[in-house]
Amino acid sequence: MSETEHKYHVIMDMIADREGNFILDDKDKPVIRVVTPPEFKGGKPGKHSPEDLFVGAVAACKMTTFCAMAEKLDIGLQSLKVDATGYLGQAETRGMAFTKIETHLIIAIDDEENRKSAEKCVDLTKKYCLITNSIKSETTLTFDISVV
Repeated sequence: MSETEHKYHVIMDMIADREGNFILDDKDKPVIRVVTPPEFKGGKPGKHSPEDLFVGAVAACKMTTFCAMAEKLDIGLQSLKVDATGYLGQAETRGMAFTKIETHLIIAIDDEENRKSAEKCVDLTKKYCLITNSIKSETTLTFDISVV
């Protein structure tokens, strides 16, 4: 493995029909219970589904990428909220797939003079979010910026 290649390993340990523990190599990270979502046969409400984790990965990557860019450009970031919605539909070939992921950033900065830099951070986030760069689903990114 090269210095630019990183490895992420997880284990899914089935504990019941359609329910398992999502376990990471880093034992300090909590186990996440994962089930089939209630929209599907055998699904169960109240726990995370693979679909939740997929959309969550997009949202988390947008957040961490934006924060990294905001730090580099020193935009006076006060708060950031990422609102993400994934749309699951019929795949082009067979079965179902995510057809679109919409993300919306709600950004608060400390000075109006930093607005253009904050907008640049959004553009850089669109370009460098490694999760959206790794999926074939259509992705959108919109944003609102306020000064607090």
